Amino acid sequence: MNSSKTLGSSGQSDSASKSHLESQNNLASDTQSNPDEQKSFRSAPVPKSRFSRMAKLGGLAGRVATNMALDSGRQLLQGQKPALNELLLSRKNLNHVADQLASMRGAAMKLGQLISMDAGTVLPKDLADILNKLRADGVTMPPSQLIEVLNRNWGEGWDQHFSRFGFNPIAAASIGQVHKGVNKQGVELAIKVQYPGVRESIDSDLDNVYGLLKLSGLLPKELDLQPVLNEARQQLHKEADYHQEGHHLQLYQQHLRRLSQFDDLLVPEYFPELSTQEILCMSYIQALPLEQAVMNNPALANQVMRQLFELFFAELFQFHCVQTDPNLANYQLTQSRQLTQNSFHPEQHHLVLLDLGALREYSPEFVHDYKQAIIAAYEKDQDSLLTALEQLGFFAQGQGVANLDVILSILMMAAEPLRHEGPYDFARSDLAQRIRDRGLSISREPDARHTPPPDVIFLHRKMAGLFLMATRLRARVDIRSLFLPYL
Repeated sequence: MNSSKTLGSSGQSDSASKSHLESQNNLASDTQSNPDEQKSFRSAPVPKSRFSRMAKLGGLAGRVATNMALDSGRQLLQGQKPALNELLLSRKNLNHVADQLASMRGAAMKLGQLISMDAGTVLPKDLADILNKLRADGVTMPPSQLIEVLNRNWGEGWDQHFSRFGFNPIAAASIGQVHKGVNKQGVELAIKVQYPGVRESIDSDLDNVYGLLKLSGLLPKELDLQPVLNEARQQLHKEADYHQEGHHLQLYQQHLRRLSQFDDLLVPEYFPELSTQEILCMSYIQALPLEQAVMNNPALANQVMRQLFELFFAELFQFHCVQTDPNLANYQLTQSRQLTQNSFHPEQHHLVLLDLGALREYSPEFVHDYKQAIIAAYEKDQDSLLTALEQLGFFAQGQGVANLDVILSILMMAAEPLRHEGPYDFARSDLAQRIRDRGLSISREPDARHTPPPDVIFLHRKMAGLFLMATRLRARVDIRSLFLPYL
């Protein structure tokens, strides 16, 4: 696949290259017949160099300052005294922050996503709402940059490997966008193409964006997001290596084959011969977004969430590897052939698992210690819970007793669905609110801050994400019955 001579080096312009590729072998001849390829995304060039990405951030700071000055002047003319915090957190400034992070993609956008997930409960509501949109709204790269990446990785004549290649993306995220293609053997493929410059700018992006958000006052001063930053750095370096994600696909499939109760789970097949560090080729699976698929079908929502919780316990206690990015976008449901296009039967659907870039492997020793912590929380045994957490390296030396009590009480509350007999109604539960209210005392007390081990952070994100998904889907799940076999 690799060649010293690429399409880009043949002297053709990008637009000419695209025209040539689209015409050859009718690569894009049937895009209109595929609803996935009719999705519309906002397109903008990805800034590739460190200088251009820093310039984006500099422009962001300047725009925020300009908006503040204009709004301040307007308020003064109206006889009002400007409030600095209100000027910083104006809807105009917040929308501009989100737009700039989305246009930069890569680590800048990812950090905004992580902040919305990890700190949404202590952020100003408007900022939380706008950053939350980063998880759903994708900005694609223009065709010229797409072809540049394809040429660099596949070399001249890459089109000979496909009977069709859809240039219109079917999905877009923080690190890359997904295209649909069909190889010469007639196999439908999902092809994830990484944005140029993303991998090289991870560290500088994270430091610059976080520094800017803190200095601008857009983030509360009492909020310590350094653990989120450290986690994002680790996670992004792994997710930017598509060879590793391909390995994760194969590893996860092997684990699923070991347990018959997961026979109806689908993971895309990896095509290493077409994959590089920047391009991931997988089998394409026709399915609907999870939230859309279970709409107006409470029984199916309950079944799907039960399956996801059962899978989580198997991931942790049997596989010793966990998909740590529980985003609704990473789960889909296949359509039932016996029913109408938008209808599903609880016994006939297949749950599709996507995006295993955030798969994390755990040592048997860690799993054992964490299991003891879960059992202690389940049994409301505070002393045993403290011992187990100390064994995990959860607490820093010199941690105050009062803070320990707060942390222990939060973990006790988090185990509430495990102790509940019968289906736990996530839609009616105020568990998230209670945990948030209790946790604010930690996030806003500088002397009480601590950073749990990375392995713990990732697991807590997984569990919190599943709780949020269950709440979003208004599911009722008997978590206790799924956990008891592991006691």
